[in-house]
Amino acid sequence: MFPGMAPHPTSVRPDSAASPTPEDPARTAVMAPRGLTAYFVIAFAFSWIAWWAGARLIGGGNPLPAVLVGGFGPAVAAVAVTWATLGRSGVGALFRRYSIGRRGLLTPYLVAASAVAAVAASAAVPIYLEGTAVDGAQLRAALALAPANFLLIALAGGGNEELGWRGFALPRLQGALSPLAANAVLGGVWAVWHAPLFGMEGTVQSTMYFPAYALLCVGLTVVLGCVFNSARGGLLATVFAHTAVNVVSGLKGAAVGDAAGAGEVALVGLAAVVLALATRGNLALRRPRGAEDRSAD
Repeated sequence: MFPGMAPHPTSVRPDSAASPTPEDPARTAVMAPRGLTAYFVIAFAFSWIAWWAGARLIGGGNPLPAVLVGGFGPAVAAVAVTWATLGRSGVGALFRRYSIGRRGLLTPYLVAASAVAAVAASAAVPIYLEGTAVDGAQLRAALALAPANFLLIALAGGGNEELGWRGFALPRLQGALSPLAANAVLGGVWAVWHAPLFGMEGTVQSTMYFPAYALLCVGLTVVLGCVFNSARGGLLATVFAHTAVNVVSGLKGAAVGDAAGAGEVALVGLAAVVLALATRGNLALRRPRGAEDRSAD
């Protein structure tokens, strides 16, 4: 647990044996915040070392291999800390978050569509307010590669991060903080985790303004947190959402540029605010069975 963090009322206490039907750890979105510090240390160390070493090995070459390797830091940290704290069964439950059954049906994907639509709609800002012309040739080329890019991003270009950020970290943060605060903190951590990529020539982040990118990360994290909670702790919907946002952002970049521009930040932020208001700040979080009784102990 982070210093000074008091457990949130929805926290799952390890000694709570009062519930006759304990929550399946593969389906709960709230867990005791054990192992969070170790998780963040390992995730940052793995990724930053990979990116630092890769930048020096490749020189001015293509940074993609190093970026992809470093991107597995959150997943590696999630497996390592889960194994150390919960053993093999805990790791099994972590990977069962990818299961399909009883995961909120279409609701998580409708929530995900709000972020995808916001990114797509932000393309209109440079077109109508700044007179930017659409690069048709670049857009057609990007569309032709979109299916392959979707698969690559889902497996190794962003979707793979979800095992760590949502699968491990978010349930534990939601065990210590309110859902909105937990996702805001995670969004800030996610932005800082990307920081070395801003200094690597040839990365997408190297063309962006970090404060705008950080705000975008917080907004997207709130949306992804609502996707995760509405999917009852499932990861397939968050992988889809993360991947779709990256693909659409790439298509927008090919057509009009403006990566992480003011329009994108504002519209994604608006989507996050609407979801927060619509869910009264709860971001679709369901309390574990018996949590109300335990919180009164």
